[in-house]
Amino acid sequence: MKRIALFTVLLILGNSLLGQTKKMTTFKPAQHGFKFDNSFKNIFIDAIDWRTGGLCGGMTYASLDYYYARDIPAPKTTLRPNEGSPLQKYLYQRQVTSITSNLDKWAEIGFNPGGTRNGEFFTWGVENKKGSRINELRTFIDRGKPVPLGLQSVGEKDSDPGNHQVLAIGYDFGTVRDLASGTYKRKMKIYTYDPNYPNETMTLVPDFNGQVFYYMEKPHMRWRTYFVDQNYRIHRPIRTSLKDYPNDGKVHELVFEFGVGNDDLRGGNDNLNLTVFYHNSTPQRVYNVNKGNKWIDDYAQSIVIPLRRPVPLNTIKSVQLNTVSGNDNFNLNRLLIHAKGFDMNKKIYDKRGAPLKRFTGRDKVFLANINSKSPTVASRSSTQTGSGSVGQGKSTSTRKPIDKLRFWIRTGDDDLRGGKDNLNIVVHYRNGKRQLVKNVNKGTRWKDHTTTSLDIKLNQPIYATSEISKVILQTTFGGGMGGDNWNLNYLHIVAYKGTTKEDSFYEKGGNDQRLYRFTDKNNAFMAKR
Repeated sequence: MKRIALFTVLLILGNSLLGQTKKMTTFKPAQHGFKFDNSFKNIFIDAIDWRTGGLCGGMTYASLDYYYARDIPAPKTTLRPNEGSPLQKYLYQRQVTSITSNLDKWAEIGFNPGGTRNGEFFTWGVENKKGSRINELRTFIDRGKPVPLGLQSVGEKDSDPGNHQVLAIGYDFGTVRDLASGTYKRKMKIYTYDPNYPNETMTLVPDFNGQVFYYMEKPHMRWRTYFVDQNYRIHRPIRTSLKDYPNDGKVHELVFEFGVGNDDLRGGNDNLNLTVFYHNSTPQRVYNVNKGNKWIDDYAQSIVIPLRRPVPLNTIKSVQLNTVSGNDNFNLNRLLIHAKGFDMNKKIYDKRGAPLKRFTGRDKVFLANINSKSPTVASRSSTQTGSGSVGQGKSTSTRKPIDKLRFWIRTGDDDLRGGKDNLNIVVHYRNGKRQLVKNVNKGTRWKDHTTTSLDIKLNQPIYATSEISKVILQTTFGGGMGGDNWNLNYLHIVAYKGTTKEDSFYEKGGNDQRLYRFTDKNNAFMAKR
């Protein structure tokens, strides 16, 4: 009798599980997707300064290329490839293919005079019949094949992320009964890899009131409809590598980020050279680091320079930049350098300006000092100081705590209103304590496209940023028609000991791309190392 009862329970559970329609492919964004985000600016026609933004289609196609090419791993780098690099060229070529392969689809859903076809386009995305979008999607996912999607803009200026391309990696339409009866429409979910959100699985769902599709994780990201891209064809991807260095405690490569200001580096015959100076060996020169490519204005370019041989960090003296040009000028607004090795990714230089350096035909050199003192001199000085301290029975140095955090916060294209709509900041310490600072904007408005700097004095004695677990930015917005929204584009948090910069705790975002959108429901952003 017990066996019959157990069999009945198992049968019921089995039927219940079999009744679910959710299916996922084996594509995992954190494993198969790119580690950098889609913040590209592309030179389309240089002669007339025609540029495009993003390579979402190229990254979507390329991620599938790597997924199917089992013998070639996807790139591990978190740095967006710089202009003219092999990976950037490959992504751009795949972008072009992704668009030209679907011109008829984009034209079909792009013809919508005055929004008269809004309802029709939305319905295409939710109906389930032969030849429908859902039917096409299931044809791929049911065979374990991820498939690209084209997302059509909603055509609304204030809430429009524009046309977009993502990779569908799964779906959920409720139960089989929901799918048969039509009630699936209120339960449908399409799981995607979106190049704008590295390592994340995004969930696309319909909004029947607004007749749009949006991400559950990012409700402000909305599109009118989608189509299933059945024209993707496998292309063998390029091979990239990220060398695994030995555990020797030494620097093996330098990673540079050049923030170009409002005057570009022309390329061609006008290029940038770089020299790494050491305390105890001959300099290392790298010629034409931009490879003759143009670096467009108001954009960041990243390059990796492998050192000719591994060195201790304190033996790197400085880095010199010098332009090779005739009549060209070039504004450098930021220089960021990281030293990398086994289990090492240390920021060793970070300076900004407007510009930090203007290169001209006569002024062609910029020097970034890393370690001004020779390690031999520093060691001798330390020994002498130490012996003196022992003789006196006292220490000549005192350990100073980190006493403040400095924030640089950039507002995007939706302001922080002020008044009753303000920003609080909460610092969480690893000892379990936290520090709440209310209304850091003092009730004032932070205008669109402005950067604000502010200091928070710490109420806990700490000596390293590792003693801070996270920092939360939290808004006080109310809901309803009068509720405020605010776009955060960039956040940089630096620890200070008095007036001396100690360490960068967090930095993410940029001038022209939204990092986070605060609303009455999404009112908290976490900055964590």
